[in-house]
Amino acid sequence: MQPFNTAQLKCVIIDDDQLSIDILGNFIARNNQLITIATYTDPIDGILAIREISDLDILFLDIGMEVSGLDVAKVIRDHVRYLIFVTGHEKYALDAFAVYCDKFIVKPVTYEKINSAIIDIIMRDSR
Repeated sequence: MQPFNTAQLKCVIIDDDQLSIDILGNFIARNNQLITIATYTDPIDGILAIREISDLDILFLDIGMEVSGLDVAKVIRDHVRYLIFVTGHEKYALDAFAVYCDKFIVKPVTYEKINSAIIDIIMRDSR
């Protein structure tokens, strides 16, 4: 019998608030199916790096930054398997889905919100 694929999903976080990155990174670290490979407080640095990563699974992206996360998503959406917005700006939900995000999480972030989003993505992918 073949075991399930236990490869971790590679994640990147882009958020201009380091505390938000730290909190989200801690929640990701609690999930053995995820690994954070990079974080960026500068969206431009994040864009440039993501374009060089060939197999990025999940991008956790804030919206309210100097360069809007919506604009970042438009540029790099084809370079990420799943896009999850994590933002305090609930009013941008429709705009987020217009750039084909997979999940939209409103801050404050909790482990339950992150875990639920990941379970939904994994379940959808396994169908």
